[in-house]
Amino acid sequence: MPTKRIILFPQDKGGIGKSFVATLLHDYLTDAGIHLKAFDLDHANSTFNRLVPEAEFIDTDVDADKLGVLDRIVHALAEVDLVLVDNRATGGSKVLAYLDETRLPELQAEFGCTLVFAVIATDDKDANSQIAELLDSHGPRVRWLAARNLRDGGNLDLFGQSNARKRLADFGAVEVDVPCLAEVTKNRLQQANLTVGRGRESEALHLLDRSRCIQFHARMKQEFDKARELLLP
Repeated sequence: MPTKRIILFPQDKGGIGKSFVATLLHDYLTDAGIHLKAFDLDHANSTFNRLVPEAEFIDTDVDADKLGVLDRIVHALAEVDLVLVDNRATGGSKVLAYLDETRLPELQAEFGCTLVFAVIATDDKDANSQIAELLDSHGPRVRWLAARNLRDGGNLDLFGQSNARKRLADFGAVEVDVPCLAEVTKNRLQQANLTVGRGRESEALHLLDRSRCIQFHARMKQEFDKARELLLP
């Protein structure tokens, strides 16, 4: 596998936890000492940038002939070992059009990188349909990380029985679980503009919230370690 990584959240379904999982992954990669650069493509809500202020904005609300703004993602590989990209709601088509325009999936070897699609699995039919569409267009061309968002419970029956999950497995996807974080703590993290990892030691949070962050962060390290070979340069 090529050394460097581009990890991209390609779905554009809003409210499924893309930005939250992206922040958890950023915490994990930072703790692992990875030299990385992060980009936020959502200039409207900018959840990722609020929690990870070093993430740079790329405005993808542009005409089709101006998608070259996304070249910054590839150019960043000259400076860092990993690029993490959080997509915007309703912006997935622009990113996919860019991948087709540049043939980036076909050029991974030339750039010395592996392109990883991080998809969020929920029991939302639209989100699962988007995963299926992504598999149709990019199945064997990229590597896959499937994050099962368990915020509404321990089972994802719709996803678990879906053809999309079977196809992800066929393409060698690594599956990780994202457990439920107490709503009160998640809200306080949002108010303080903190990731879970940074919330562990922040005086802006109550001791109970910091304790929950410590436990949650440790759990996510165990989960992401399942995909260590896929994620780490």
